[in-house]
Amino acid sequence: MRYPKFKSLISVLFCVISFASFTSSYSSSINTHRCSGSQTLALLHFKQNLSSFNSSLNSETGDTPSCQDWLGSSYYPITMNWNISTDCCDWNGVTCDHSTGDVTGLDLSCGMLQGSIHPNTSLFDLPHLKSLNLAFNNFTDSQLPPQIGKFSNSLTYLNMSGCNLSGRVPTEITLLSKLESLDLSGRFRSDLQTYILNNLLENSTSLEHLSLAFVNIFGALPTYINITSLISLDLISTGLEGKLPDNIFNLPQLQELDLLGNENLAGPFPTINTSTVTRLEILDISSTKLSGEIPDSISHLKSLNFLDLSYNKLNGSLPLWFKNLPSLEFISLDNNMFSGTVQFDSFPHRSLQFLSLSHNQFDGRIDVLDQGPILHTFRQLNNLYYLDLSFNNFRGEWELDTLLSSLPSLTMLILSRSGFSVLTNTVNRYANPGLFQMLVLTFCNLKVFPESLRAMKDLVYLGLSNNLIRGDIPEWAVEIGGNGLRILDLSNNSITGLPQRLWEGLEHMTLQSNTIQGPFPLSICSMSNLRYLDMSNNSFGGVIPPCVENVIVSAATINLGNNRFQGTIPDVYENCGKLEGLFLNGNQLEGEIPRSLSKCHFLKVLDIGNNHLNGTFPSWLGDLPNLQVLILKSNKLRGPVITSSTVESQFPSLLVVDLSYNEFVGELPRKYFQNFNAMKNVSENDTKLEYLESGGNYYSIVVVSKGVEQFISQVFIHYTILDLSNNRFEGEIPNIIGSLTSLIVLNISHNKLIGRIPLSLGKLSKIESLDLSWNQLTGEIPRSLADLTFLEFLNLSQNHLVGCIPQGSQFNTFEWNSFEGNEKLCGLPLPKKCEGPIKPRIEADEDEESGFTWKMVMLGYGCGTLFGMVIGYIMLTTRRVKWFNEIADVVEHMILKSRNKRRYSRNRK
Repeated sequence: MRYPKFKSLISVLFCVISFASFTSSYSSSINTHRCSGSQTLALLHFKQNLSSFNSSLNSETGDTPSCQDWLGSSYYPITMNWNISTDCCDWNGVTCDHSTGDVTGLDLSCGMLQGSIHPNTSLFDLPHLKSLNLAFNNFTDSQLPPQIGKFSNSLTYLNMSGCNLSGRVPTEITLLSKLESLDLSGRFRSDLQTYILNNLLENSTSLEHLSLAFVNIFGALPTYINITSLISLDLISTGLEGKLPDNIFNLPQLQELDLLGNENLAGPFPTINTSTVTRLEILDISSTKLSGEIPDSISHLKSLNFLDLSYNKLNGSLPLWFKNLPSLEFISLDNNMFSGTVQFDSFPHRSLQFLSLSHNQFDGRIDVLDQGPILHTFRQLNNLYYLDLSFNNFRGEWELDTLLSSLPSLTMLILSRSGFSVLTNTVNRYANPGLFQMLVLTFCNLKVFPESLRAMKDLVYLGLSNNLIRGDIPEWAVEIGGNGLRILDLSNNSITGLPQRLWEGLEHMTLQSNTIQGPFPLSICSMSNLRYLDMSNNSFGGVIPPCVENVIVSAATINLGNNRFQGTIPDVYENCGKLEGLFLNGNQLEGEIPRSLSKCHFLKVLDIGNNHLNGTFPSWLGDLPNLQVLILKSNKLRGPVITSSTVESQFPSLLVVDLSYNEFVGELPRKYFQNFNAMKNVSENDTKLEYLESGGNYYSIVVVSKGVEQFISQVFIHYTILDLSNNRFEGEIPNIIGSLTSLIVLNISHNKLIGRIPLSLGKLSKIESLDLSWNQLTGEIPRSLADLTFLEFLNLSQNHLVGCIPQGSQFNTFEWNSFEGNEKLCGLPLPKKCEGPIKPRIEADEDEESGFTWKMVMLGYGCGTLFGMVIGYIMLTTRRVKWFNEIADVVEHMILKSRNKRRYSRNRK
């Protein structure tokens, strides 16, 4: 009886011994296959070549929009625990194969790394690496090394997005034939040659995800793409040209296609093979040049939930097959050329959430009134939260409260310039008013301030500009949005008054072009978050209070122009580090310009014209490196315009200078002209339209151009203007003005300028408006002015010019009044004809400015070499150039008269 028990005990002991042996063997196996020393050293050397950065991170969370938005994670110094005392497989971001001890994965994304990835970096000494993620680090001015090809037998995942890579993507990227996911997108530009892209698409037969957003490709995609495994293709803003590949929609696994921002991608939609494309969910081909109609075959993409075809050249009527796409949530067709009517029952009722049809040519009458037929359709759009029908040609009346009650999920509504007239009543009966966030009803014939707004406690953006709203804004209006209202635009109405309390959380407030009276609202001084304030073109009066300093601290633009403010400009600019635009023009302000404005180093535009300001020219404004527009016109400023001795180069960024209608004296400020670098040498190939703006708000000014006062709603950065007219400047026009080759408008009329018109003005190749009238200029009109091909307006009237008016080019288009008041001018378009044939003229060169002219040489030649040298020496040393010029003018006139008389006598014979 004891034997069986003994046998059982032996069995148990054997099991225990076997288990212990297995455990010991397993433990030995783990210890044997840990990270090797060579791999540890390779990683440590890679770390040493880089350094950490943290200067621009949020002090509380460590987040920046890039990492948080793109990867959903935060910046973190990921290599902090990398040291030789621990196994590298335990380091942050390192993944190992424990069965072999090989490092197979590195995820250092958002790792706060910076430096360069050198070609000889030890990173490429990890032969079994399958996954490499270095996204959102700072490898500035570094490019992907060719040694990336060393991973040809292992790498399946590579993410270098947001790394600030530059330079060319190496050819060796095509050796990574096992890649399943490749992301080289970035905010800084790198280049990928077209043939490399084509080889990559041909060789990477396992590729599922490819993102090259913002990589310069500048070429066409292959006519046929043969990666049947491709799931997502992101080629945002890569400079693609030509047409889309024939089979771009026929890749069987494709779920996401994003070609946004390829402005040279043109042509119609390619054919869609509805039998193969069944999985496409996201289609974005916005901001290209696609043309034609949307093909009906898109209706077979049953999985499609996101469709963005905005900013193209598509035309035709709106398709009716949208309702056949049961998953479609997002439709954006804005900024195209679609026309015809819009049938809202053609959209998928249950799924649709976002609909934008703005900036097209849709028309037809649609009325949204109580019990109207359209309400039944709207009530089926249960999930629609965004509706934009702005900038179209619709007709009809929309009751705001009826509309909102029919679309219970709507939170954003934009009907600006849609053609609809919006009506409102005093009944708050629509569902979920607390959800509403954006309401923009510009140019909607709205006549009253809608009381239904009172219930919108979460409203962020309210735009009611360019309507017919009259009277005072009610006191309850401050309840709109609670403390969350950020943007308020009530401009271009007939509003006469504001509530006592305003919205303290506002960041953008536009009240311009109303009839609001009274003093500066002191409640504005409590708006510590205000970035943009426009109260211009009203009837505000009194003084500007010192408490405006509270706004200046945070504001980028303050516009109080064209009101009735009096007193002095508050001297509150010690802390104005964010201020970019200040407009106090068109008031009744007095006193001197406060010197503390020199603290506003980011100031781009300063317009304090049309006031009663006095004092001398504020030369200390030349310390502002970003100042691009300076308008001091129509004040009582006096004295010479002299440079400050404290700064070597003043006003280097100025584009617009208007000092007209003041009392400035002395010579024209040639030293400033030497420093106006922004007015020189604009690139001939720079055709991109760029405007002065701050936070999306464009600056507007009033200037005199082509003889009339013009309102410029958006200041084009290459529209350069120099207006020194209606002052008391004297002396000659300096040749250095001719170096301001990008000038569009030059006006130095109504001064006391003397001497000749400089030949160098013929170098102003961009000039469109030139006004030198009402001075005391002498001599002939330089032939070089006739070669200015863009010149549309010329005024040389009321001077002492002589000789024949040059013919040809633009000069043949000017009327007689461009030259009137010069008694000794002759030739078309004046009635006075020139006597005899026009003689060839030797025009003065640019040595005139130094006082050495051809007149001096001619005078010396006529009087004898020795006498001429003495005369020349006296002219240079005594600076009596003007006196001798007058003598030369008389002599030249006598010679011309004598020649004409002899020529006339010969002709009679």
